[in-house]
Amino acid sequence: MDTLSPAVIESFNLALQKLTGHKRRAYAAELAITYFDGLSRKTERALAVSRQMVTLGLRERATGIRCLGAHTFKGRKKRRLDACPN
Repeated sequence: MDTLSPAVIESFNLALQKLTGHKRRAYAAELAITYFDGLSRKTERALAVSRQMVTLGLRERATGIRCLGAHTFKGRKKRRLDACPN
């Protein structure tokens, strides 16, 4: 791996900030394969991203199966306004 310039790393980080979910993981996996020998630890150190996120992206890419998040199950449940007894 050749050393990447700070400007290139900054542009990678800006792109990663704008992406979410499986698109973010796919982009991070693509960066890991292209610039960091497919290693999630190198990608984590260079781009300051989660190693688990990069690993999941690499696994999704290898298998072709996209993982779904459980974000709807986290946090407080929304309250229906028409169910309130007022």
